[in-house]
Amino acid sequence: MRYTLEIQKLLLKAQNQNLHPREKANLLKEAIRIADDNEDVAWAVEMRLDLIYELNLLSADVEEISVFSKILDDYENHKDIINEDDLLWKYKWIWACTFDLPDIPMEQIKAVGEDYKTRILRNGYSLRSYYHRWSVEYTRMRQYGPAKQYIDKMLAEKIDDQSCEACELNFMLDYYLEKGEFEEAYNRAQPLISKQISCYEANLRTYLKLAYYAQKAGKPEIAADMCARAEEGLTGREKNEYMLLYLGLFIAYYFMTNPERGWEYAERCIGWSLHTNHLKKYRFSCDMVEALKYETRPEVNLTLPEEFPLYSPQGVYNVNELRDCFYGQAQELASQYDARNANSGYMDRLKEIISN
Repeated sequence: MRYTLEIQKLLLKAQNQNLHPREKANLLKEAIRIADDNEDVAWAVEMRLDLIYELNLLSADVEEISVFSKILDDYENHKDIINEDDLLWKYKWIWACTFDLPDIPMEQIKAVGEDYKTRILRNGYSLRSYYHRWSVEYTRMRQYGPAKQYIDKMLAEKIDDQSCEACELNFMLDYYLEKGEFEEAYNRAQPLISKQISCYEANLRTYLKLAYYAQKAGKPEIAADMCARAEEGLTGREKNEYMLLYLGLFIAYYFMTNPERGWEYAERCIGWSLHTNHLKKYRFSCDMVEALKYETRPEVNLTLPEEFPLYSPQGVYNVNELRDCFYGQAQELASQYDARNANSGYMDRLKEIISN
């Protein structure tokens, strides 16, 4: 059983917390290859589930789906050694990935959702996580009627091991914040703010977006409080690309209050946005269009990667050109999402930013 020792060495290396998720993913891929070569299906599945975690941090939606498809195939062929229940938490993530890829038809997304629904029910779980996902996606589509219906359905179901109360509440806030109901959102957010309920990221995500929305709502004291909490929560996560979905709003907050700090975050996040998934690229581009409205200088000096479409070796960038670039990116992706979703929600979000 020499191959087991080779795998254990690789897994030990992957436990190094200083490694980037991409480095951990590569170690896991090599370990999986060895397990596959030696037909150790159970161990390969276990490591593929770990790989999905690292790919999720990298926003590698397509690869995540591919890896999970292999897991499902292995389950169907080896039900005697693989427990379906062990797969369901990651299946929830994979279903979310299908929404993030605008080239996946809605009919296919619904079919994946129905399969996930069937599997959680037969393993004794409630439909809470199923309804949660639809509430999130309808909010992103700005279809607030269906979103509220799914929020109500979610809350009527029991919390179980497929649910994260902190994440559910964090995403529920988006419904109220986007509708302009800041007081309602802020009141509902109190368990997250006080850490009465918490998870690895939900509390930080809440601080990041509440800083922006509080400032927009004319409540600078609350915004400053949320900013301080966010900065504390970001300590040690300076390289966490996964937070890009919310850092854009935080950058917009800083552009309203402390532009120099905003640019510090923007320089870092612009590089990340070049390699992230479609949803994060769209939302970050929207947020940068918003943020750049508050920059009064015609030009800024930045250190950006060469892959950036407007890359300047001199490091001098025209603010209007930057804003046009981000607008173009957001517009292109919004068109793709809206065509798939058969509504105008993603484009409406961008138009609202321009008009306000």
